[in-house]
Amino acid sequence: MVKNSIENDTPFGIVLNDNGAIDNIGCSLNVTKIIKHYKTGEYDLIATGRKCFQVIDKIKKDDLWIANVEYIETPTMENEKILKQVQNKYLELLMKLRKEENFEIYLERKISFQFLIGISLPLELKRAILRLKKESERLLYINDLFDRVLSQPMNNKENNFPMS
Repeated sequence: MVKNSIENDTPFGIVLNDNGAIDNIGCSLNVTKIIKHYKTGEYDLIATGRKCFQVIDKIKKDDLWIANVEYIETPTMENEKILKQVQNKYLELLMKLRKEENFEIYLERKISFQFLIGISLPLELKRAILRLKKESERLLYINDLFDRVLSQPMNNKENNFPMS
């Protein structure tokens, strides 16, 4: 799958395989950079997510799952007020984590998923956010998450979220 994607410069899709349970939400990716190609055919690489999708149906051929998917529409903002609240809390969080090097790139974020780039979250939280249908619902969820995180003392040794 990845080899085909690299050779043809086409995206491939990933979904979570949680101990044999295949999730029904995934993301298409493009290979951005190949770090190392092993003799076994495996790769160390960097891939960039493109579009989220919902799995409609799937079949397994050999060790590879093949699915029919429906792409989830690119989020559109319905509520500027909640977007501004999330942007402000996101910047506050970055300042508390001492990630002040280049705020301009962070100011451009206007979609819920963009506020989570580079943030390690428990799998169930990520799934909960992905399953929300409306952008305003995702932003409200993230707003609440940022409220909870900002209310805790920060552990800045590794510039991560606070310790619970």
